[in-house]
Amino acid sequence: MTTQVDSGVRQRTRRAILDAAAAAWARDWSTSLGDIADRAEVSRSTLHRYFPERQALVDALLIDAQDTLERLWTGATAASGSPIESIENIMIAIAEEANRIVFLFSDPSRFAGNPNWRADDDTDDMVDLVRAAQADGTVDSDIDAEFTVGIVYSLVYVAAEAAASGRMPRHKAAEYAVRTFRHGLSPRHHA
Repeated sequence: MTTQVDSGVRQRTRRAILDAAAAAWARDWSTSLGDIADRAEVSRSTLHRYFPERQALVDALLIDAQDTLERLWTGATAASGSPIESIENIMIAIAEEANRIVFLFSDPSRFAGNPNWRADDDTDDMVDLVRAAQADGTVDSDIDAEFTVGIVYSLVYVAAEAAASGRMPRHKAAEYAVRTFRHGLSPRHHA
């Protein structure tokens, strides 16, 4: 019984440190481990027990962020009935992970050479979804599918950045991203 309790506490502490690092590094890559420990509400020695050096925490967050996005992607597509719904659900799900999106993509060159970096793992899958949506007429087939994927990811990043910076709630930023993808920036006409 004690082992389960210890394991649960360890998992919560590790999660708190990763969440604090994502929030801090989404705003300022130079944030120190001491500041991250304060944000996670753990002692510096506790943080160092889990992550003995900065690179260990970077690597753990890199893996965690990518795994989180992959899990959200899988859940979003499983809950969808059409390609366009999959695209929209993916946009909403991953925009909700604002801090991890900004951590990963504000400067992906900082992960160059890191064996844990899985660049462009899902690009082909998104291209396939866009092509399927083009085939069923819900996305303009005159626009190149890869260009459309760039637009999708750009909108997700803008939504994540707005949410991570505190400029707007995550759900509102995700809603705006999907709405902009579907309707552009033209004003909506209410009947």
